[in-house]
Amino acid sequence: MNTSKLWATSAMSLILTACAALPVDDGELSNSIDINGQWQSENDGADTVENGWLEDFKITELNDFVDEVMARNPNYNEVALRMQAAGFNADAASGRLLPRLNGSLSGSRTGVETPVANTSNSFSVGLDASWEVDVWGKLSANAATARSNFEVAQYDFHGARLSLAAQVAQAWFDVIEARQQRELATSTVDNYDRSTQIIRNRFERGLSSGLDLRLSITNLEAAKATEQQRETAFREALRRLELFAGRYPAANIPVSGSIPDMLSEVPVGVPLDLLERRPDLQSAKTRLYAAGYRSQAAEKALLPSISITARGSNTSEEFGELLKFDNVFWNLVGGITQPIFQGGQLRYTAKAEQLNFEAQKQNYAQTLLRAFKEVEDALDNDRSLAARVEHTELAAQNAIAAERVALEQYSQGLIRISTLLQSQRQSLTQQSQLLSIKRQRINNRISLYLSLGGDFSSGSAPTALESANIQSKNYRSGEMSSPDQGERTL
Repeated sequence: MNTSKLWATSAMSLILTACAALPVDDGELSNSIDINGQWQSENDGADTVENGWLEDFKITELNDFVDEVMARNPNYNEVALRMQAAGFNADAASGRLLPRLNGSLSGSRTGVETPVANTSNSFSVGLDASWEVDVWGKLSANAATARSNFEVAQYDFHGARLSLAAQVAQAWFDVIEARQQRELATSTVDNYDRSTQIIRNRFERGLSSGLDLRLSITNLEAAKATEQQRETAFREALRRLELFAGRYPAANIPVSGSIPDMLSEVPVGVPLDLLERRPDLQSAKTRLYAAGYRSQAAEKALLPSISITARGSNTSEEFGELLKFDNVFWNLVGGITQPIFQGGQLRYTAKAEQLNFEAQKQNYAQTLLRAFKEVEDALDNDRSLAARVEHTELAAQNAIAAERVALEQYSQGLIRISTLLQSQRQSLTQQSQLLSIKRQRINNRISLYLSLGGDFSSGSAPTALESANIQSKNYRSGEMSSPDQGERTL
């Protein structure tokens, strides 16, 4: 049963109803989007998307290296610090809802010389209090905007963490493929060298022509050139991996593991949890809320401001007499300020913020559709690459067997040198292509994890915001170290 369009519409409506104070109609955003994708939604109890996808590869060294990258990567730490700053800005905005209290202490000495020399001292201590009453909710809207910006920073932080881990994992498997390609090139050189020796022996016995020997030597030297090329590509892949962790690119990082032949099946109904897990969707939704709060604050800036101020002070000629409060002076003032004429600044600002809010709705809709497309592409590629691996593996096995048979038959004089050379090239091409497709498949699976915001396991994993909150508390308390494997939330 295809329930994709109904689900997508309902999901967006539920998201918008979560913030009733926003100036938005619940169905307005969802009605502006037409979902035509064929989603896997056969049952409502489908497995949820969860964190911890790195553990699926079962490569301890990769997990440790990701932890090192999280601790040392400058771009990632920049996002973390900006999240920390956004949290303090949110706290500052919330503080503006409370009364302000200031203390003052002053002292002066004056004197005259004529007609009679005289000097006097004056000391004063005072306490000032002021409070803007948030009758219309303008200050609350500003505080909510700052809090939404903080949540955006948290989602961006979690998204940066997930994206960086995915890039590192893909680079890790790029190194593994480059290493295997180099090993294949070395093995090919050895095979070509043996076949060239066989052809040389036949030539020396007059059983083959010099042309056969020259063609075989050409094949061998070309394979040696490819071997050098593969070695260079392998070392370049190592250097790219080292840069993630801020290491000097010396191409000496140890990379273990192999590209998995078997990957877990994608469970039915995976896209149903997309909105709950993907950080950039949550970030776009929170940006929508922030734009709504800014629009509210701009509209309410047109309304009167009600403030209360109070002051109390004590003045004395002797500093020691200040605390006796014999000459206390106080006043209490309430006031209403109504903007009358500011050149249309407030009115135009309110209109601009309303249009920005409408634009943010479109941005959220586009982000949602783009997310669905990325998941669909990754799912489609996952199926296609699995089939390509299967067919290419069979092709490589047959090509290797054909090369072995061709060499035997050439040694017996049953086939021409061109057939042997063609079988050798075909064997190398199929084996190299198989390594490349396996790497593409694992990298696409990582892209699928990234597009879903986590893996396929069911359980009670934290949401993106909860994970970001944990990291935020660590950063704001000065604990800048990365979590250990037991706390990994990728």
